[in-house]
Amino acid sequence: MSVKRDLSYLIDQILVSDLFREANFYYRCMKKQPHGGVAHIYYPNVYLKHYAADTTYLFRQEPEKIPYFLSALVEKAYQEYLQCDIDVEELCRLCFDDNNFWYVGYRLLKPKREYEEANKGAPLLWPVISSKLRFQDFFDIDHKMLVYALVCYLIKNNMIEINGISEICKHEQLRNPHNKYGLCLVNDAKFLRQGFIIDNRYYLYNIFFDTTIGDAIDDVPYTIKIINDEIPGRNLFMRCDEKLAVSADKMISTATMDFQKYRGITVDFVDIEKLVHQKEIIVHYSPQNLDKVVMIIKPDVDQEGNNFYHIEVEELWNPVKVMDKFVITNYIHAKYYPDKQAFNHIDFSVNQYSKALFEYKYRDAVTDTNIPIDRYGDEHYKIWCVERDAIEISTWSKLVCATLDEPFRDLFTEMFYMKMD
Repeated sequence: MSVKRDLSYLIDQILVSDLFREANFYYRCMKKQPHGGVAHIYYPNVYLKHYAADTTYLFRQEPEKIPYFLSALVEKAYQEYLQCDIDVEELCRLCFDDNNFWYVGYRLLKPKREYEEANKGAPLLWPVISSKLRFQDFFDIDHKMLVYALVCYLIKNNMIEINGISEICKHEQLRNPHNKYGLCLVNDAKFLRQGFIIDNRYYLYNIFFDTTIGDAIDDVPYTIKIINDEIPGRNLFMRCDEKLAVSADKMISTATMDFQKYRGITVDFVDIEKLVHQKEIIVHYSPQNLDKVVMIIKPDVDQEGNNFYHIEVEELWNPVKVMDKFVITNYIHAKYYPDKQAFNHIDFSVNQYSKALFEYKYRDAVTDTNIPIDRYGDEHYKIWCVERDAIEISTWSKLVCATLDEPFRDLFTEMFYMKMD
């Protein structure tokens, strides 16, 4: 029995393609924020399983230019389309008669010559949609552009779900050379809002990297701004995935001029000196939403015999917010030298826990569960690292605030207003 090669068949072929997964993940990592330049994250695993990728942004500047990261998928889908018997009206109606996607039709569809003047007065697309008229009677249809619209429609409405760190690592192709943590030295990179250029290659920031800007119309994320402005002569290492890279001349950006800015808190935490005498575990929680921040301070000695402290800060979501079988938490590790009153190393990672393990960790009921609150995750995945002698405490505090998700920033700063014994 022959398979009917209709629109449903074409959609199925696109959705099961490896190219669809790659394009979907690429666009997810671009992370155009719907509220301007600030990300508002209030529950875990947002970018892995709960983030809607609005591809309509691709059509705002050059609607007829197919982005390079989509070109292979669109070409494959178009060749499949040519082998199918598809009702063009059905395809147009699917994509453009949609409250959340009509804008793509407005930008992409070209009125026939006799309707060009009428379209200048009011978009011709609106009466065509509302009165159920035939698209082909009013617009010249470029079939490849129509397939491009379909691909973007499917990415927007069929978000892939990423089931944890191991799935990301499975598909990664790390740039060489990289260290044992998968990080590359990027001192010479040109940093932009959604990615950075190094050796004429444009890399998107990692999916866990917060691209929130610090001030109105900033041209780099807040984390990068802090590092560039306050840690001169630093060595900066970042995760560079070739699957998230294109030639610099083929890069696109959906970032816009934004006037909303990061609402974090910047404080010079002079009281940190009162915490670093021995191993300490400090937990602060919100009585309103029951999220917690845990800070772990552990003494150590470096290879030269100098005393220092590992300072680890991790966000712990209220388990009632966990909607998945696993939990991803942001985790910032640093090395603090009390004799210098400064850090020489700060790195950002994410930890992954099974839901059950995380709930035990959050409870911190060691006598019942044998799982302490400072228990490390099942998986640990590094995003960036910055190193330099004498990184100031205030710089560390800003980087921690910029890295923690929104519900945890105030909790972190409140730790230093508690009375220290």
